[in-house]
Amino acid sequence: MKYMIWAGIGIIIAIAGLIYLGKLLLLKKNGIETEAEVISVREKRQNYYVHKMRYGSGDKVYEFEDKAGFSEPFKVGSKHTIIYDPKNPQNFDFAEQIKKNLIIIGVLVVMAVLFVVRWWWLGKLGT
Repeated sequence: MKYMIWAGIGIIIAIAGLIYLGKLLLLKKNGIETEAEVISVREKRQNYYVHKMRYGSGDKVYEFEDKAGFSEPFKVGSKHTIIYDPKNPQNFDFAEQIKKNLIIIGVLVVMAVLFVVRWWWLGKLGT
């Protein structure tokens, strides 16, 4: 029985990872890739910096803070490639972060699935 509990925990982790992976893939597929300029930086707490970015396409220009937060501040005036949701422009992420997160989350989902298989198999063996 305890093996099935561990397998259930693995299933929950795998599902959560798949949901996040799906959100990232949708943003990458349906989002608009553009250059964003850092217009201000504020230290939200010690060694945690939030950047206000200016970006847009055509006549529409948006200014929103990033949600990620970084331990090192970007230079005001520097430009970074972002991908934003045209239906909800406040929802954006840095293109490099999306690539890294897709790889990391993909690997974690695979590990969670292997975790599930291992514990499910042990449960079936009854050991």
